Amino acid sequence: MESHVAFKYRHDEFDGGSSGDSYKTHWLQSFGPHNRMAAGIEIPFAHASGEGQDEPSAKGIGDIKLDFRGMLGKGEKFEHAAGIELTLPSASNEEIGEGQTVLTFIWGCSGQLTTRTLLSAELGYNKAVENQRATPGVNSIEPELILSQEFAKRFAGYLDWDNHYNFSVDEYVQTLQAGLEIALDHREKWTFSPYVLFPLNHESRIIETKNAVGFDLSYNF
Repeated sequence: MESHVAFKYRHDEFDGGSSGDSYKTHWLQSFGPHNRMAAGIEIPFAHASGEGQDEPSAKGIGDIKLDFRGMLGKGEKFEHAAGIELTLPSASNEEIGEGQTVLTFIWGCSGQLTTRTLLSAELGYNKAVENQRATPGVNSIEPELILSQEFAKRFAGYLDWDNHYNFSVDEYVQTLQAGLEIALDHREKWTFSPYVLFPLNHESRIIETKNAVGFDLSYNF
């Protein structure tokens, strides 16, 4: 819920030799009593490098995402929040956008297991409320678990286990992301987080990615 601006980069490799690069800028602003609410916007830019006529190359602005979250409860070792996200079909090219207006309902929590270990969970439900294409609209549930471990002052690592099941087309995507979190300054305002991402089943390799690497650079204010 802390106000921040982040730049996110990710490079994906896909079956068949194609690849993709995404660049996202996300701004989140907290407000209200004790900053218990926050609103944000994420603007993506993508470049897809296809192989042959079946997978044409494309680049441009992707689907913009708006989000709003509110803190439901915050204690010494446990907190939870809920929110909504709205993904807009703003992509400049159909190769890098879904062509759908998607509404997402989210509930998330985090608990301090030890002084250096944090376990976070998030459950989201995604529903397409408008679809510009003939393909089935998004209708999916997405549970996620993140285990973070601090190794030293300003240095930590994490594992992010993400699941995504789309009821419309009976697709199940499961991925694991492993990364580091490095505070770049003594006040811990700047954070650099490189990561790698792996598919955990065959369907994930086909639908999501064969493998991916990336990083997040964020500034908290």
